[in-house]
Amino acid sequence: MGHLLNEPVHAEHDLAGRLTAYNWRGSRYAVDEVLKTYGSSPHGGLYRVRITGADGVGIAELSRDDDRWRLRHLFSA
Repeated sequence: MGHLLNEPVHAEHDLAGRLTAYNWRGSRYAVDEVLKTYGSSPHGGLYRVRITGADGVGIAELSRDDDRWRLRHLFSA
């Protein structure tokens, strides 16, 4: 079961604009793979990603509204 968080995060991107990592509660999480995207707006959407951090591997759902990112859900993998 996942945890509903809905907390702001600082997202990192590569030069092509792809999501590569995010920082949350003082820790950095690398985005290994985008598993699914919901919504096709260039200004927003929901991303389900596989992540790696200090606590291991997990699945996260991140939402984007322009340049503001939020961690919506966090799942154990």
